[in-house]
Amino acid sequence: MVDYLDQIFLDGSDMDDATRLYAAWCWRNPNFGRNGHTRLSRVSRALQGWKELSPTTTRAPMPWIFAALIASQMVPNGDLVGDLALITMFLCYLRPGEAMRLKEADLVRPTRQCSFLAINLHPSSRGESSKLLLIVESLMLDGTDLLNLGTFLDRQRS
Repeated sequence: MVDYLDQIFLDGSDMDDATRLYAAWCWRNPNFGRNGHTRLSRVSRALQGWKELSPTTTRAPMPWIFAALIASQMVPNGDLVGDLALITMFLCYLRPGEAMRLKEADLVRPTRQCSFLAINLHPSSRGESSKLLLIVESLMLDGTDLLNLGTFLDRQRS
């Protein structure tokens, strides 16, 4: 198996392919793997080396239509806050924790200098910081979809 892993590494395959192969092998042969009594230590070392040598890949985001379908299923249940949180997280690329920490005061209304609504993330007054330890981040709701979201958020605030 190590020779095959070496070959697919040199062919440019993603690490996910190798991980799935190893998981399938362990599923088909229960004596191997984490819970089995027989170990494939060379395979484990090969996967660890692959992880160190290959750059990480990112997943494509969920298409908007799927997020909208999920949100539409929340509305009949009366979960408007969850629906709004989901749409806000999707459109603003927020982590769930960031969305759950938002307060009403974090929505900044338009001013003379800026005609768009903004969301104040991680305000220093609450002593919050982001996952990357950033403080006082803000998002301008100035895109086409974001303008509609900003209008809806402002109506919910009132």
